[in-house]
This record gives sequence, C-alpha cells and structure tokens, in this order.
Amino acid sequence: MRKSLIADGALLLVAISWGLNFVVEKNVLQTITPYMYLGLRFVLSALIMAVIFHKRLKQISKEDIKAGLVVGLFMLLGFITQTVGLVYTTPSKSGFITGSNVVMVPFLAYVITKKFPGMFQIVGAIVTFGGLALISVNDNLTIGQGDILTFICAACFALQITFTEYYVKKADPLNMAFIQIALAGMITMGITVTQEPVSLGFDFKIWSAILFGAIFCTAGAFVIQNIAQKHTSSTHAAVILCAESVFAGIFSFVLWGEPLNLRTLTGFALVLAGILITELVPPKTAKNVKESVDTAI
Repeated sequence: MRKSLIADGALLLVAISWGLNFVVEKNVLQTITPYMYLGLRFVLSALIMAVIFHKRLKQISKEDIKAGLVVGLFMLLGFITQTVGLVYTTPSKSGFITGSNVVMVPFLAYVITKKFPGMFQIVGAIVTFGGLALISVNDNLTIGQGDILTFICAACFALQITFTEYYVKKADPLNMAFIQIALAGMITMGITVTQEPVSLGFDFKIWSAILFGAIFCTAGAFVIQNIAQKHTSSTHAAVILCAESVFAGIFSFVLWGEPLNLRTLTGFALVLAGILITELVPPKTAKNVKESVDTAI
C-alpha cells in the first residue's frame, strides 16, 4: 500500500510537470521557434537517457528499432503540431485538447480490429467532443488555427498509444522510448539547422525552460512512469496522468493570466469528464479492447 501511494504521488508530480510545461512552452515560444525548442529538448533528453541506460541500450534489437521508428513518427508529429499550435492558442486549451487523445484510442483500435468500442467509450467521446466544441468553436462558428493543430496533435498521440500497445509486446519499452526521443530530436534539430538561423546564445530563462522540458517532462517523466507503474494499476496511472490538463488550466490562469469564462470552464469540465468516463471503463471491456489491438496488427 505504501509503495502504491508513493507511485501515485510520483505520477501526480509528472502530471503537474506536464501541466506546468504548457505555460513554460508558451512563454519560451515567444523567443525561439517551435523546432528549435523541440530539437534541443529531445536531443538533451536522448543524451540523458543514453548516459543513464547505456548498458541496456547496447542490447537494442531490430524489433526495438522498428517499433521505435513507427511509434516515434506519430510521437514526432504529435509534438510538432502541439508545439506549433501552442503559438496560436492558450496553454489551457492546448492542455485540454491534447488530453482528448485518450478517448480517441478505442475508436482507432476499432479501425484496426473491427471490434466496436463499448458504450462507456462512446459516451466518453460524445461528452469530450462536446467540451471541445465549447472550448474551440468561436461565436462566428470558426475554429482557430492553434486549436486545429492541437486536435491533430491529439489524434497523433492517440495513434502513438494504439501502436505502442501492439509493439510493446515485441520490443523493449526502454529502447523503444529512446529511439522515439532520439528520432524526434534528430528530425526537429535537422529542420532547425537547415531552415532557421541557429544560435545557442539564449538567456538563463530560455535554457531553464528547455532543461525543464528535457529533464522533468521527457526523460524524467518516462523513468518515473516505468518505475511507478510496477506498483500501481494502469487505471490509477491513466486517471492521475489525465490531470495534466487540469494543471495546465490552473497554471495558465495563475501564471499566464489567461481569462477563463463560464463557457470555457464548462468545456474543460466536459473534456475532463469524458476522459474519466473512458478511463474508468469496466475492466472486462478495457481488456477486450486491449486484446483486440494486440492481436490484430
């Protein structure tokens, strides 16, 4: 019980870090480009993981590489669309729209397995997308560029989760994660070097933001998740981590000064409710969806 409480507390710290990082990123993107930020964040994260796990990485297999590249592609697209989208939307909107990826997973699994999602997933999706409509659709019935990009980001992260569910059975999760992070770092840094003027003469504030993203929100978060989930259930972990969007809203209001009206708050509440409905699905249904994804690809 004590280990379980410690694990849940560690996962809560990850959710807090992720929520705070939406505001940290929003501020840093006023100074540097999204690709420069992502490039430095992921290159540093990959280096940190290489130092810590160098013995395990020596045993990397072809299956690890294949899995890491496939899943890493969706992760890369997710982070690019999220970070570029954050330039044009608010931290709280970005957090809640990103969090909606959870309710997309059962429907993407349905495309692969042809097994229809359970009623909880359907209800959760309806509630979530109702909340997204309140958050993103303007009075003139248009949706902002940043919100559209962030919705694409959520879909990419949902695909990442779906394919991870399959590949993690065949490949080493740690090696997979390293390849994903290294791939994201190489491609985003490559785009930066070839398309943008490169300068590393940033002030302390910028480097602090990059290091926070690299250490606490990427490499550190991954290590904590893997250790913590040995001592707590996947349902606990999923529900705790989805609090990321709540913390994004809180930090955006407190630190970034984002105004939150009743309509936006109602939308946030609906998104969170939809995510919780999806995550707290009865074990039998969740198990069936999971087994279908595992066996269909």
